[in-house]
Amino acid sequence: MKLKAIALVSLGTGLFSLSSFHLPKISAHKLDGLISASPATPFQSDDANAALQQGRTLLREGKADQAIGYLERALRLFTDSRNVRGIAAARDQLGDLYLRQGQYAVALEHYQKAYEAFRGGEAGDAQAGAAAGAAGTAGATAGALAQTAATVSLDNGYNANLMLAKIGETNYRLGKLPQASAAYLQMNVRKPEGAAAKVGRRFGGLGGALGSLSTGRVVIEAPTSAAIGLLEAKKEFDEYRIATVYTTYELGMGRIDFANNNLESARKHFQNALDAGNGSLPGVGKLGQTRRFRAVARTSLADVALRLGNYKDASKFYAEAVKGARDDKRLDLMWPAQRGAGRSGWLQAAQEKDPKKAAAMRDAALASYRDAITTIETLRSGSLRADESRTTFLAATKDVFDEAAGTFAHMAIMTAGTGGTLQGQALEYGAEGFKVSEEGRARSLLDMLGETNSQITAGVPADLLKRKQDNLNRQQEIAQQLTGINLAADEKKKPSDLDAELDQLQTEFDAIENQIRTASPRYAALTAAQPLSLAEVQQKVLDEGTALLEYHLGKDNSYLWAITANSAAVYMLPPRSELDALAIGLRAQLIPSKLQRRIVGIDVAADQQRGLGLAVDAAPESVNAFAAAANALYKAAFEPAASVVAEKRLLVVADGALNYIPFEALLKSTEGSDYASLNYLVKTNEIVYAPSASVVAAIRQQQGNRSEGKNFLLVADPVFNAGDPRAKGAAASSTGGNGEARGLGLESAVEDVAGEAATTANGKGLQLARLAGTRAEAEQIAQLVKKSGGQADLWLDLKANEDDVKARDMQGYRVVHLATHGLLNADRPQFTGVVLSLVGNKNNDGFLRTDEVFNMNLNAHLVMLSACETGLGKEKRGEGVIGLTRAFMYAGSPTVGVSLWSVADKSTAELMTDFYRRLLAPAAPPAAMREAQLAMISGKKYSAPFYWAPFVLVGDWR
Repeated sequence: MKLKAIALVSLGTGLFSLSSFHLPKISAHKLDGLISASPATPFQSDDANAALQQGRTLLREGKADQAIGYLERALRLFTDSRNVRGIAAARDQLGDLYLRQGQYAVALEHYQKAYEAFRGGEAGDAQAGAAAGAAGTAGATAGALAQTAATVSLDNGYNANLMLAKIGETNYRLGKLPQASAAYLQMNVRKPEGAAAKVGRRFGGLGGALGSLSTGRVVIEAPTSAAIGLLEAKKEFDEYRIATVYTTYELGMGRIDFANNNLESARKHFQNALDAGNGSLPGVGKLGQTRRFRAVARTSLADVALRLGNYKDASKFYAEAVKGARDDKRLDLMWPAQRGAGRSGWLQAAQEKDPKKAAAMRDAALASYRDAITTIETLRSGSLRADESRTTFLAATKDVFDEAAGTFAHMAIMTAGTGGTLQGQALEYGAEGFKVSEEGRARSLLDMLGETNSQITAGVPADLLKRKQDNLNRQQEIAQQLTGINLAADEKKKPSDLDAELDQLQTEFDAIENQIRTASPRYAALTAAQPLSLAEVQQKVLDEGTALLEYHLGKDNSYLWAITANSAAVYMLPPRSELDALAIGLRAQLIPSKLQRRIVGIDVAADQQRGLGLAVDAAPESVNAFAAAANALYKAAFEPAASVVAEKRLLVVADGALNYIPFEALLKSTEGSDYASLNYLVKTNEIVYAPSASVVAAIRQQQGNRSEGKNFLLVADPVFNAGDPRAKGAAASSTGGNGEARGLGLESAVEDVAGEAATTANGKGLQLARLAGTRAEAEQIAQLVKKSGGQADLWLDLKANEDDVKARDMQGYRVVHLATHGLLNADRPQFTGVVLSLVGNKNNDGFLRTDEVFNMNLNAHLVMLSACETGLGKEKRGEGVIGLTRAFMYAGSPTVGVSLWSVADKSTAELMTDFYRRLLAPAAPPAAMREAQLAMISGKKYSAPFYWAPFVLVGDWR
């Protein structure tokens, strides 16, 4: 589990999957009025404070759909009472929420308004303090008021800087570098003072602390003894925040310059960040965030050298960064430097003319990659502190696995020579690269679960879950105190005390996590399972008739492992960009642009394409264009291994945009006068897919006594809109008792896939097309099941809801068929899921997301997901498909069927009916699907791959 904090560099707690909701806006004029009228006093509204705290707590627990109601209420109450600091605090939290939701524009608006409030409030507080001091009434009282105003003013200065950092980081993530730079440049920072500079300073570090944005100097009259105690208690916090603000600014500007290739400027910023934390801060230099900044700066300086091509210097700097992280006792800070050492060493070897020296450099590079992976996997077995965020680095953990897998594969090819078949030392390198690839896939899934706060609760004792959540809550509370906005008038604990408590909580969390894994083997299988080696895959996964094709797409080169039960080969393929382009080009021919209409909008015509409103006979027009695209991808991605796999069953572990391509539709040649006569790969090979080879072995181990009967559950034709006649008498929307809005993640998910605002022209909000054809499909399948002697339960209309899917016992069904909108998002897999009835739910929002599927309890041989919409996203990595199918496997289904694009009603009904007829014969799902697809091709009416190719089966083929 990855723990993160609301920090200057991490932007959000990172522990929750968030939802979207449009909040009322406060105009700049109105906000200015609130600021000018705001008293410089602590929060006045207990109700507002309670709502804010409850919202924060719910966010920490991953319940954003509930938290947003409390945060809205807090914002409203603070606004009514003209409490500017409260307004800013609520907006900051809402900004974090929207950021994780992907609603970047809304998040930026909240951060900007919070910044304006803190800045205006700081100026007003300074004036109030000066006025109180000048009045001189009741001397001690005036001094205390001035002191309080000064304290609040300093806090507001820090908070304003924090908001600017968040604005800068959000724009950086969006690739808006000029806007990011502008935000950082507005920060009012000063370099932390060393110990010598503080000698004789009565209130060291407080004057102008945190880059105060006040227009006048705060006058501090002779304080009372109580005030002196307050100042001494705040001293360490103030120094810590000065250092945090300064270093955040330097790292932020350094990252922007690095992205703009202004390397000398980037180097200076990173060096400034390093200098600030190297020995000049005896009080706070030992704290977690300061040590983190040091490691980031060291590693980033090495990254600059690497970008400049100074590989020898880069290797030296990376080695220093590794040593520094080790000396600081921060294992979690070592892997970026270890990864960099591997890359710089490999590139340095390529320039070395002495073969022996080059070989030694390559060996050292491989060793560095091994060290980085070992570090990451060690961290996976425990946790990261709540103040951690990998966003501070220029690299992510995925970079380690991507580079290492490719490097080992490249080494295998270099050692093996031509031919691709691996033996001896080449086999060892190839096997190591394969295992790294498998580890990277497991890590990618775990990262997704951590980033979306997917709490895996199925099979875990309730008391352990509570202890775990309580621990997480406290860690986040401390992280908020250390690196979040500061609203308290005093701090009862020093940062060093909080840091020590955080370390203790981390140790306790690891112990709880180990207890959970012991109590729940199912949980352990997901979070702590070791990926299989190449030899283990040959023994435990493959049979004589099956070949594994595992793809690894890289920036410079891509690689393909072709593994059978008794052989292994690895091939070099074109880079990711080229393969992604070929895959997207093929999709454009499978689903021509004129057929790609959006899923938003009511459409109930039964003879049209489900969800898209397209005529059922609208097939791609150009056979030649399709054939050229399908053959081009075949040659680039498949042909090198064709002789190895021959006509075996194919287990495909795809990568990148290849996840959204049905390999069945690849063409061995361009010969053929029509769609029926083309030489499809499906004509010679049965094909099944998997998130990884190790997953297939894992789900086989988890299989218990599965239902062997013919009981089917068919969920179809849900109600998506309150205006639907079927919704009469049902609740128009699902809301909780506190007025919180639900179903908000769905809006973001639809926008991702549709590529446009998910609202209707009349502004009434989200409108999804009804899938009337799925009703007829489900009814036809039900009749087929009954004829074969089975039992088919139909959940239609309002009964096709999330409440029943989650709450009712579904273990008696051999097959679960979900015919409804599915949303597959490659860019943000946390918004991948299945849309059920959005009307009539009492406890759920109707959008069954990936993280929720993990906690279902199924016993089905097959889960079929019909009518999916796919959004490739910018990264095109395929986690949308991988995450959703893996979730259903974890829930108890070894095989999952998914459609890679919305399909035509009539052709789908025909394909599904034929598929289930063969499945009930009985036949294994992949064999039944292949035979049904071949029959549709030969039938010619629906021979275009647009009709028969979208459905792929993921998981076990047996």
